[in-house]
Amino acid sequence: MTTPPVIAPDPFAAYAPPARWLLERSAPDDDALALLDARQPIEALYNAWIAKELFPAALRLIAAVLPARESVWWAWVSARHATQVAGGKPASAEVHKTLTSIEQWIVRPDDEARRAAWDAGTAAGMDTPVGMIAAAVFLSGNSVAPPHVPPVPPPPGAAMPLVAGAIMLSAASNQKAEQIMPTMSAFAAQGLEIVKRLGGWDPAAQLAYDTHQRLQHEYTRATAPAPPAR
Repeated sequence: MTTPPVIAPDPFAAYAPPARWLLERSAPDDDALALLDARQPIEALYNAWIAKELFPAALRLIAAVLPARESVWWAWVSARHATQVAGGKPASAEVHKTLTSIEQWIVRPDDEARRAAWDAGTAAGMDTPVGMIAAAVFLSGNSVAPPHVPPVPPPPGAAMPLVAGAIMLSAASNQKAEQIMPTMSAFAAQGLEIVKRLGGWDPAAQLAYDTHQRLQHEYTRATAPAPPAR
């Protein structure tokens, strides 16, 4: 007799929709999941993760809640800092050019700057922090198709894992192992300041949730197959 599969309970089921969506999006690992308590606000959960030095979970949570431009700025600051801090790898010409291109998109987030950041990031390498940020920039636009052809929107939320990954990779790139955890802590503190400027965790989560719902609706409509010809 075949044993029926055991379905694990949803660890986020007791959370309100914006918080539940945010936690699902940030994909906390087992150690971080063990600290979930739906009776507590997201801010308390974040603080618990920081207290336990679960920095990857904390960084992903921030990346999941920030708007696209703010998240790219945060990642850009982190990647630039990683090239300047003691033990960090100095920026190559390609990395420096990519940092400059990303900065130009942050200042003027138009399509030309977005595609220029992508080109620079490709030259630097998509396995580098700046390359990942450049890819996040590219996925923060209205189309992933070449210019002058019908637009193809990127999937909503596609940039978020790249931002989180770039920040963690920036911290981990330090050649002094003892500097990695303090650097992650500093990057988390920088990201938290942006969350505070957005009004705190609850308003930021509601804004991120509402924005994602809107973008998902637009993406579904834009990518729906054409009705069959009559």
